[in-house]
Amino acid sequence: MKIKIALDAGHGLKTVGKQTPDGIKEWALNDAVCDYITEILKNYDCEIIRTDNNEGNIDESLTNRLNTAINKGAKVLVSVHHNAYKGIFGTHTGVEVYTDNKPTAEDSKLANLIYDNLVANTGLKGRKVKKAAFTVINTNKITAVLCEGGFMDGSIDYKIITSVSGQQAYAKAVADALIECYKLQKVQDQTTDKISVTYQVYDNKSKRWLPNVVNLSDYAGIYGRDIGGVFASLSKGNITYKVHLKGGKWLPAVSNREDYAGIKGKAIDGLMMCTDTGKTIYYAAHLKKRNKWLPYVTGYNTADANNGYAGILGQEIDAIKIYIK
Repeated sequence: MKIKIALDAGHGLKTVGKQTPDGIKEWALNDAVCDYITEILKNYDCEIIRTDNNEGNIDESLTNRLNTAINKGAKVLVSVHHNAYKGIFGTHTGVEVYTDNKPTAEDSKLANLIYDNLVANTGLKGRKVKKAAFTVINTNKITAVLCEGGFMDGSIDYKIITSVSGQQAYAKAVADALIECYKLQKVQDQTTDKISVTYQVYDNKSKRWLPNVVNLSDYAGIYGRDIGGVFASLSKGNITYKVHLKGGKWLPAVSNREDYAGIKGKAIDGLMMCTDTGKTIYYAAHLKKRNKWLPYVTGYNTADANNGYAGILGQEIDAIKIYIK
């Protein structure tokens, strides 16, 4: 039976004061780390539960977050945060992990594993494993810890926590600790008819097609630079896809590499994909301005903004990820 792991991206986009001095919201940083943790653990024998609002529009109460984890049968809750001092840049720095004031042996074990990984992975100063009566982890019904992955207003930490490599380092610290603590095993692919998807995007800034990507070996795109076109093909079967232009409309669908979807030089803000393979295609978009990956979608429907296409209309896409399962 799969272990259920609850991830909690602390706060929300509208939470007053929870941001870097230059306006990057803490939830956006926390959410990015949670997404990377999920990406690492998707191939392990576990199920991920999110306790925060998926788009960050609502700052779920701390009690609701904890109850969501407990009521959905989670064995463990990891609340992901970033620290702050006075809201202005300074030299304060470091990572820390919290248990409640009366931690179980498992609370302490997980907290120490994450802490050691955080210090090693990020290179930031260690501020120790600590105890506090934070509501979101104040329970012994399930294992629960809260992580502070660096200071949003720390001049040293800022460069790390706002970078993709820094966020991935934080995520790996948590994921590896969970894997070790709960002896998670990789799920073996038992299928003999695995289908690979090969895809690439057109970079509007350099005016060239970027290298092909196969499955999740990487993502296609360059963070901060608009995508103007998409090419995709399968190792078996057909893939059909279309894109939406920012400020424009959905363009006609194309199949395989008979043509590319998009208009070079025009920013894309939506992507739809489907196949005739009988398998499920998962595809995700990264938002340029918000610097975050949206959840994977599997549908093909312009009227379904939740699962019908990847992206948020009006917000440029700068990277995509695709796989078939």
